[in-house]
Amino acid sequence: MSIQVQIIGGGKNIILTERSILKSEYNIQEGTQSQYMEQSVNTVSLIGEIDLHSGGIETVNISKLAQWAFCPSIDENCYREFSMQLFDSIGNPIQEVYFEKAFVLKYKDAFYSKKGRASYEIVIRECKGTH
Repeated sequence: MSIQVQIIGGGKNIILTERSILKSEYNIQEGTQSQYMEQSVNTVSLIGEIDLHSGGIETVNISKLAQWAFCPSIDENCYREFSMQLFDSIGNPIQEVYFEKAFVLKYKDAFYSKKGRASYEIVIRECKGTH
């Protein structure tokens, strides 16, 4: 099985694959209402690790994740299109999560200079309603 995450928008598209995702979880709750959410509270959590020695797209992506996470909520760039696809062993899609307007709810990262690795955790929520 393989996984691919695409985050599009803000002029900085991000692609994460099984090379940098250790764990993914998602929660889709239809019909849950709150003051600011019209229909649902949809959340995806990703935990991963990136080899900084490899350079290239993996190293750039952790920088892009942090930039998105620290984007202020009044900035339109804080909302992005998010898709996560899970594929079987022969490459057929078996599951997909899609948020048209996603934002970062929580983010943290850690860099290990001796190992040359960076770990991250990001929680992404779908924006519904008036926000």
